Amino acid sequence: MYTFKPFVFMKHEAQSVERPKARSGHRIVCDHKNLYSYGGFNPCISDTDPDMQNDQTWISSKPLFKEVWKFNLVTQHWKRLPGQDNMPNELASNAVILRGNVLMVYGGTGVPFGHSCSNHLYVCNVNDGRMYIVPAKGDLPEPQYGQALICHGSYLYTVGGTTGYEYTCDIHRFDLRTGVWETVYICSGRDQSEPTGRYRHELAFDGKLIYVLGGGTATEAFGFSEIPAFDLEMNKWIILNTYSDNDDNTVPEPRRCHGSVQYTDEKTGVTSVVISGGYNGDHVFSDVWRLDLNLLQWTCLRKCILPCPVYFHSAALTPEGRMYTFGGIVKENNKVVRTDAVHSVWLTIPKLSEICWQALIHYCPDLRHKSQDELLHMGIPLKFVQRIDWNSSSLSIEKGKL
Repeated sequence: MYTFKPFVFMKHEAQSVERPKARSGHRIVCDHKNLYSYGGFNPCISDTDPDMQNDQTWISSKPLFKEVWKFNLVTQHWKRLPGQDNMPNELASNAVILRGNVLMVYGGTGVPFGHSCSNHLYVCNVNDGRMYIVPAKGDLPEPQYGQALICHGSYLYTVGGTTGYEYTCDIHRFDLRTGVWETVYICSGRDQSEPTGRYRHELAFDGKLIYVLGGGTATEAFGFSEIPAFDLEMNKWIILNTYSDNDDNTVPEPRRCHGSVQYTDEKTGVTSVVISGGYNGDHVFSDVWRLDLNLLQWTCLRKCILPCPVYFHSAALTPEGRMYTFGGIVKENNKVVRTDAVHSVWLTIPKLSEICWQALIHYCPDLRHKSQDELLHMGIPLKFVQRIDWNSSSLSIEKGKL
């Protein structure tokens, strides 16, 4: 029997022969229909691996993955998108945002890490895989990796990152209308509220404040009892004190390379950010925490535990409130390995129609074998039918339209 279970992780078994290899340092995003995975790294794939011996893209980019994958959330099928010819060589620890059907990719590093870094913005049409570099001018940020992005209006803000040797928490923004970079704030030590330089942190945003969550350097990880936040209106950093979990008076332990998603509850209007997993240099985490941005209150979601401790994974949220995680580094039999596992968990209670749709998928796994007309004739609403990927072509964006 189907039972809707919020805050309980489930594993998704790929239903396609074609699927991505295990990886770390990649990024994922989600929309109503698909999960998209960009880039990644795996130095442990053997040259004799039969799946990779004839893969010319892998041969030319290994141990990095020069690829974009999509995972249909209904059919559980993976498909690699074309467009590798225009992808950059810096494919690990990029910053990625999905806006409409456009995947925006900024920064990242090649191998060895820090030897080659990027300060270019690329966009990929997730409908057809077309990817190209966005022309830019102005005061470009230094090439780095491990930075984080937010999109606010027509601006793309990048925060922090590393060259592999130096770490910053500087802020730059890119005007998507004009293609011009400008400096917003350089941390120079003139203000005590300026945060320590870092990479592999995550961001939250409430329309005014950019919250910096965790992150670290090669030797340290930053905590969550105090959170640096940048006020876009005042153009200054502030330090916010958070409130610990009511049950045991704790906050998340310091970490970097964790997952993070943000959502706003439609009923209450409360905006929350959820972090998962991560690494502090000694310990790999499997816990999941929620921060109420209105109250700055942390809550440990004790029943919502990752299937195994993981870091350098990626997390993304569907518009309906379901968080997906893919890949990362885990420990198996005391060995550090990369995984290709996809898991999901409901962080909110969606509309009843959404729960009914999930039940229908459960009871009728062969929906993808029926035509769109058949499904509509059965009475399934069009908005759900359109989530099924029959590998049909879709309208593509006009080049340059963001």
